[in-house]
Amino acid sequence: MRQTTDDEKMLEELRSLLAEQVRQAGNGRLEEVSSLMPRVEELLSLASASPSTDRDDEKVNLIVNLYKELCLKLAAEKSELAGQLKKMQTGKRSLQAYQDAATRW
Repeated sequence: MRQTTDDEKMLEELRSLLAEQVRQAGNGRLEEVSSLMPRVEELLSLASASPSTDRDDEKVNLIVNLYKELCLKLAAEKSELAGQLKKMQTGKRSLQAYQDAATRW
């Protein structure tokens, strides 16, 4: 019974950390998402090494869904950042063109 209790605690901590990562990603706080990754990776490694067959499928499915949600939020954030970077690069080129034109006159 101890194994199941340890597995349940591990799954609950993993669920909690993933939920926090989803929340932070939704707020655009990628540093906080990143800071939680080492513990998440450790828990995932432990969970995959554990041979328990008594895991609560509902909790496992919730964790999988949280992970998918996190991936979607991070992809959206990446897309938004790429758009902002493109605008900055375009602005930088425009500024350089104005500066070049100003030095010619």
